[in-house]
Amino acid sequence: MAEVRMVSTALVPEQERFAFWRKAIQAREQLAQSRFTLRHGPAFHGSLEYGDLGPLQICKLKVGAHSVDRPRPPAREKPARDLVVVFQVKGHAYFEEAGQRVSLSPGEWSLIGVRPWSRVVFLPNGVEQIFLTLSREQLAGIRLPENAAARSFSSRKGLGKLLYQFLNATFAELPHLSEQSERSVVATVTELLNYALLEFLGGAASVSAREGLHARAQAYILQNLRDPALDVGQVAGAFHCSKRYLHKVFASKQATISESIWKPRLEGCRADLRNPALAGRSMTDIAFSWGFNNYTHFSRKFKEAFGTPPRLVRAQTAGRL
Repeated sequence: MAEVRMVSTALVPEQERFAFWRKAIQAREQLAQSRFTLRHGPAFHGSLEYGDLGPLQICKLKVGAHSVDRPRPPAREKPARDLVVVFQVKGHAYFEEAGQRVSLSPGEWSLIGVRPWSRVVFLPNGVEQIFLTLSREQLAGIRLPENAAARSFSSRKGLGKLLYQFLNATFAELPHLSEQSERSVVATVTELLNYALLEFLGGAASVSAREGLHARAQAYILQNLRDPALDVGQVAGAFHCSKRYLHKVFASKQATISESIWKPRLEGCRADLRNPALAGRSMTDIAFSWGFNNYTHFSRKFKEAFGTPPRLVRAQTAGRL
């Protein structure tokens, strides 16, 4: 289970907030040598919530007007190891990459780091962003075209919208995701990002209808895991296709569509049963919170999946307290 951490100026005296923020953010390795400049506007504020998702990191940023300038890298320096997918939720900001500027308004997103970025400016009246940091190694299966740099895309439609919604939902569930569930979510995020880029960069023709539907369906399932009505029929209805066709879409993947629903649910239940903070919560309540509506059915599926009944997992957790 991932820990969500936070940096905030909420409890810092107003006149000390920007210095506090600069020091805290410069502690992040990739910004250690950057120059922070306060801009005119309302009193400065800043908060950064972040959590690791396997090899990825998801962050939520709320910040006042300021700019960050990075030293110009040597001409032959290799591209940065990390890329950042930035979704603009509120306010306006812009980035400068290799002499080009990309502006972001609410409902837009961009991929930062394809080329070395030199400056980011957060404009007055408050900025909110959600962003995903991932290493280039994570993009091994993503075809990243050169024209992905210094571009903004819409998060109000298509796969860009789905990726944004999925990241929001994932961030809320970070404390509850088991290691196995994290791997499933990471695979879905990278798949969605791949197809979203292709959709906006003119390569959508190279993505088969089945590949695109699999990415959408997988994200839909993970977003609606706790809905007790979630089943193959509901997923098929959401995408206006038959259950038979949906089964075919998942046939070439590692998990069937039914497994894609039950496995993450069971992983979520096991993570909650192992969580000491939930020791006072009944096993039935935990099972029902993950979309099960029959405890006997849940217990049987749990034992089939993990080789031990849920009551024993709960007892082992209690024994360690």
